[in-house]
Amino acid sequence: MRKQNRKPSDLICLVCGAPAIGFNFAVITCMCCKAFFRRNALFGLQAYQCRYSTENCSIDIRTRRDCSYCRLKKCFSVGMKKELILTEEIKQLKRERILANRNLTHLNSNFNQPTDIFIDLRNIFNAYEEYCRAPIQTYEKRGYELTVHQPIKSRIKFQNYLHACQFYSVSLENFFKHIPEFQQFPSNEQSLLLTHNIRFLMRMNTIETMNDSAPLWAPINFLLEIMYGKSLMETIDVCLHQFKICLNEPQCTQLLLIILLFSTSITYNGNLNTVNLYKIQEKYTDILWIYLVRRYGSLLACQKFSSMIRQCLHLQNIGHKLELKRQNTQWQSFMIETINEFK
Repeated sequence: MRKQNRKPSDLICLVCGAPAIGFNFAVITCMCCKAFFRRNALFGLQAYQCRYSTENCSIDIRTRRDCSYCRLKKCFSVGMKKELILTEEIKQLKRERILANRNLTHLNSNFNQPTDIFIDLRNIFNAYEEYCRAPIQTYEKRGYELTVHQPIKSRIKFQNYLHACQFYSVSLENFFKHIPEFQQFPSNEQSLLLTHNIRFLMRMNTIETMNDSAPLWAPINFLLEIMYGKSLMETIDVCLHQFKICLNEPQCTQLLLIILLFSTSITYNGNLNTVNLYKIQEKYTDILWIYLVRRYGSLLACQKFSSMIRQCLHLQNIGHKLELKRQNTQWQSFMIETINEFK
């Protein structure tokens, strides 16, 4: 008699007993416990406390939300492996890179003749991967490995935030240094452009590098909520996720970063030749537009382009609110107290 295979609906989650969807992190679990483990496992049990101080709460489909400590403890006890989380993220990153390269190849094949645009896109993509995305991911992984066994409070350090900002800024700068038009400016003018635009560019770059399951910066996000307010930080988070959905592809983000690098505003006090800046912006805006048209067609390209502009303005408005916070004298006094508290 042929042995029948068990259907997915017959599987039971080993953590809470709910209907399971299959193997997740080496154990049969439901979708809810899979998501819970992904969000919390890298913090470790030391980051939580039992809600009822027993460290032995019953975990089932009804009580699984009651105590994160005991639920995570049970995840580990049934054999779920946190090491597989990073492995899956790396696999996903590789899939995204393969898809991006296929998109570029498909785009190039749609042109009637060889063009410099395809070469520009390929060079931009490779430079960003090597000098910006890869260093940031390595930095965050190393930071996690260094701090994972520390209590959460010891990770909430203002110095960590400043060091992260500096690293992200340098990573972006290294990417921009491989853009031919940026190389043509003398070092003092390069510094002017970066100084004028870097804060907004770092927020924009988060769209491409953000990782919802990265545990290292959760304490820093908590610190930012203390500094700027939870409501404003939630607004930023929603905006960045909407922007990511709008862009949908790394090529769009990378081209926008370059376009915005050569931006000025009414507050700009530098002595750069704005006509040259506009010509560079025009070039990369044309590349972005051609990419969108070849990829999606004229109608959908118009919709996506309009959406990008709208999201940029929204993100700039949020940046203005952050700047007003920084300029507030009461906020500055509060910042000093906050820094001293977490030293």
